[in-house]
Amino acid sequence: MALLASGSGVAKVVGAISIPIITRIYTPEHMGVLSVFVAMTAMLVPFGTLAYSMALPLPKNDGLAINLAALCLISLGVMSAVFALVLSLFARPILDLLNMQTLLPYWWLLIFTVIGAGLYEILSQWATREKAFKIVAKTNVWQSVSGSFVKIGLGFLALKPLGLLLGHMVTQAGGTLSLANNFKDKFNANKRHVTIRRVLFLVKHYSVFPKYRMPSQFLLVFSVQAPLVFSAKLFGTETTGQLGLALTALALPIALFGQTTSQAYYGEIAKIGRKSPDKIRKLTKFVLIRLFMFSLIPAAILMIGGPWLFYTFLGETWIKAGVFARILAIYLMAQFVSGPIMNILNVFERQGLYLRFNVVRMILVVLVFYASYYFSFTATYTITVYSIVLTAHYSAISLKIYRLIK
Repeated sequence: MALLASGSGVAKVVGAISIPIITRIYTPEHMGVLSVFVAMTAMLVPFGTLAYSMALPLPKNDGLAINLAALCLISLGVMSAVFALVLSLFARPILDLLNMQTLLPYWWLLIFTVIGAGLYEILSQWATREKAFKIVAKTNVWQSVSGSFVKIGLGFLALKPLGLLLGHMVTQAGGTLSLANNFKDKFNANKRHVTIRRVLFLVKHYSVFPKYRMPSQFLLVFSVQAPLVFSAKLFGTETTGQLGLALTALALPIALFGQTTSQAYYGEIAKIGRKSPDKIRKLTKFVLIRLFMFSLIPAAILMIGGPWLFYTFLGETWIKAGVFARILAIYLMAQFVSGPIMNILNVFERQGLYLRFNVVRMILVVLVFYASYYFSFTATYTITVYSIVLTAHYSAISLKIYRLIK
């Protein structure tokens, strides 16, 4: 975890340094376009590999694992073609519905971002299988550095909001070639094991992943990205940009260990296996306590001085983003703590429970924003209700999963 966190930490520092520059190049309206672009790509990515990539650390031998990787690549190719066809036909009515007509000239970037993110997901899960955490740490740094340079460089060239969108694509897909190069010998040594029969066997053997994990992952992403999508519809591009920046800034300190801890934790509990629940429970308690303690500091700072921090470092245009960050700090802390232990459901093959969690979360999110629309809530009041409801939900999930380990 420390090794992964070192790479992630450098990446987050680079991202944090770039934000004051980016906010002085791009307007809140530009950030609003980026926010909806990020939300749409995030919702499409889980469908790319049909969640089979999440199973890559599980096979006991590389012969089966390489067949699973082949299955992921086939799925990504087919689904990307489907996305391209749908968007080529219906991009305009979809973006009109979201009040995001500005994004129409760039719909094709959604497809390239999904492909790049899908490839990186496959390779990073293989790295988790190999416990090649140093390589993953390096790619985290590369993604952040290259993405920030693209956003800033193209912004100075007045390519707005295209610079933000291309920068996000690089942030999602950067490091893919590096990961592929590191594992090419392992892939070449095992590619002879790839057969249609084995691929079809794995389609059935790991069917719980597309059946439960994929819709669960989509619903999870939906609940996270829904504020941006609904904000664009209810409150306009400027408010969406403010909210998007708040969420981006919050992700820097609170998610510092999030993804990397999740990868390392998943690698360890997959190795331990469900036949040793006592060991998993002990490790889980250790991780939960430290994640909670770590998240307290940035959450407290944002709750006390969010608006002042945004005004001081990002400029007076972004005070509203600081208000949103203050409101959302406690919710993102609860999400940060609960995120890694979701992998327990993979090891114990409880994908159905994971799906139920996410269905409940989706219903809660939709109800919050429907209430906002029906009662004409302000943006600030809406985000406050959203933060309280989701904090309670994530806390209940953490307690339920911990009790599941017997």
